Amino acid sequence: MTLSKQLMLLISLMFLAIFALNFYISINNIKSYLQVESEITAQDTATSLGLSLSPYLNDEDDTILETMINSIFDRGYYLEILLESAGGRELVRKTNPRTFEEVPAWFVELLPMETAVASSEISTGWTIGGTVHVTVHPGFGYLKLWEQAQRTLTYSAMALAFFFAALAFIVRLVLIPLGRIEKLALSIADGRFDTIEPLPWTTEIRNVAGSMNLMSGKIEGVIHNLNARLEDVGNRVRTDELTGLEMKGTFETEMKQRFMADGKGFIFILRVDELGEFAKTHSTHEVDEFIKSFVAAVRQALEDAGLAGDFLYRIVGAEFILIAECSERSAAEALCDRMVTHLDQLGERCGKVSVAHIGGVPFDPQGTTASMVSAATEAYEKARLIGINSYAISDDSGNAHDLDQWRVMVARIVDEQRFEVDFSARAYALAEGATDELVIEEAMAQVVDTDGEALPIGTFVSVAESIGRIHTFDMAVVRLVVEYIAARQVQHDVAVNLSFASLASNEFRSGLFDLLKKNAEAAQHVVFSVTAYGATKDLNAFTSFIDFAHRLGAKVILKRFESRFIPMDRINEFHLDYIRLAKIYTENIGSDSEKRRLVEAMKELGDLLDIHIVAEGVEADNDYQAVREIGLTAASR
Repeated sequence: MTLSKQLMLLISLMFLAIFALNFYISINNIKSYLQVESEITAQDTATSLGLSLSPYLNDEDDTILETMINSIFDRGYYLEILLESAGGRELVRKTNPRTFEEVPAWFVELLPMETAVASSEISTGWTIGGTVHVTVHPGFGYLKLWEQAQRTLTYSAMALAFFFAALAFIVRLVLIPLGRIEKLALSIADGRFDTIEPLPWTTEIRNVAGSMNLMSGKIEGVIHNLNARLEDVGNRVRTDELTGLEMKGTFETEMKQRFMADGKGFIFILRVDELGEFAKTHSTHEVDEFIKSFVAAVRQALEDAGLAGDFLYRIVGAEFILIAECSERSAAEALCDRMVTHLDQLGERCGKVSVAHIGGVPFDPQGTTASMVSAATEAYEKARLIGINSYAISDDSGNAHDLDQWRVMVARIVDEQRFEVDFSARAYALAEGATDELVIEEAMAQVVDTDGEALPIGTFVSVAESIGRIHTFDMAVVRLVVEYIAARQVQHDVAVNLSFASLASNEFRSGLFDLLKKNAEAAQHVVFSVTAYGATKDLNAFTSFIDFAHRLGAKVILKRFESRFIPMDRINEFHLDYIRLAKIYTENIGSDSEKRRLVEAMKELGDLLDIHIVAEGVEADNDYQAVREIGLTAASR
């Protein structure tokens, strides 16, 4: 029951209690008044009638006696008038048996009134000639009392209706600020830190609203501070301190994105020649300046070729990888020529004849990161045989299938459902005493070609999207997961990967709605897994899907989370259930204070927004101990 209804009920009950008490007292007072009045009337009538009859009582048979009594009795207010002689003989008796049907019997029984009777002796000279008895009719008293009660009830009911309406208006007016406070609380839960302006005029509610404004501002400040810390530490974790270039983890993520987007271009491996020997004869400062000059030379070559330099990564000390968006081989060769020119110039300035060698390979959407890096490495080895500051570009990454073969193969696998789901990826609780508690496991789809060779799932998904079969594939995987949960009575959560094409599809959502509605109990343990990169394709569609999943009782996890994909100040908009950190955040966290501070900030943000933070692939024991000390929900190893 709402507060307004409770107040209305309480005040109404108080009003009714006061009214009932006043009504009872009022009716009893009126009854007492009418009782006394009827007694006085009876006595006055008896006295006056006795005086009027006194001159005529000497003749008991005189008709004037009855005439005079009739004149009084006909007024109708009397139940009986009796005239007796001195000896007690009845001379005249008049009786009025009239009943008042207007007065209900229960009212008469509820408020009994004594019948007023009065007598007066009639003297005839010096002797008593007779006695007159007057009984007032009680029906008139009951009638007046009943009419008074009706009027009182009518006016009271009108007053009650009026004051009830006024009360409802006032209570609603007083409680409107509570609605605003409720909306503020909900907006805080949604990540919108509004304030109540102007403040309510009721003192108590004004104080509560002021406290809510203060809390909203403080939480907003805490989240902003956490976001700033996460952004700052995240940038430092991803980037090389010396060159400002992003590192291996970011490169691998970028490659996954390009596989999903069916990207084009070339991948180049650049290795500085004999950097160790150079360091032996030069100071640390000189070595650092040389590496920065090397990066500047590569960037200048990219600028000369009209290409962006955002996709240059430092993998290890002397090894760099460049993703160049060259559409043709000729453009890639022209870029390499420019890089060689700048490397020659750098070598002349630094007194180092052989600066670096370059190996390249065209991007293969049907390949893997490992195969392309391997092919680029082979090209690099060829470049070393060519000469100083040279380059070589391989024709392809050695992928066994061309695009047409992939399309046919993927279509057949989806249509025939020739795939399996593996549940071996598991994350266990990190809390003390609960390390054996399975929190969430991931359903991994596994596909093989006709020769039984495992196919890269990223390439498979990319091709399935291009031929419009990804919805069917994802739905089949979800169905297998639901069956697995139902058959084994699974009590932990199970994550199932979704492509963004399926996530944003109304057709897929319709099928998913039917499936999860029929399996409502299993749906409570289904966690839909979406990559941070995939979510950035359409954040509105992602938010919509989260709401859709929650209505069905399912959950959502944002995996491979990196702050560069989704700004930290937008995390609170999504109402996520889980966030799984990218491995770059937990790799070497046991010895890297920067990463530890970042994950600690993520944990604090998760606590504020009620999101479980999970670590992925924590291998080293000291890293596992670190995430456990931080207090993350779970981790996989």
